[in-house]
Amino acid sequence: MSHTLDQLRKQFTTPCPTLSAVREQYFAHIRTDRYLLAEIKAGRIALVVTRLHCSTRAKPVVYLHNLAEYLDAQATKVAA
Repeated sequence: MSHTLDQLRKQFTTPCPTLSAVREQYFAHIRTDRYLLAEIKAGRIALVVTRLHCSTRAKPVVYLHNLAEYLDAQATKVAA
């Protein structure tokens, strides 16, 4: 288990915070969930987003392990 994942578990009270919560914390420069989703779908942000059930009204969420993988990958890119 990664140190990043441990930190995220302390930060969020749920294993799958909403995309809005993740955007506010880690993508503050992006103003809307719609734009963030567009960036993800276009492949410019390699983050996995899920809906907890098949309804289009279900809020998009990000599992903490996926967020940890994304953050660790970003840190590796910066370090290289």
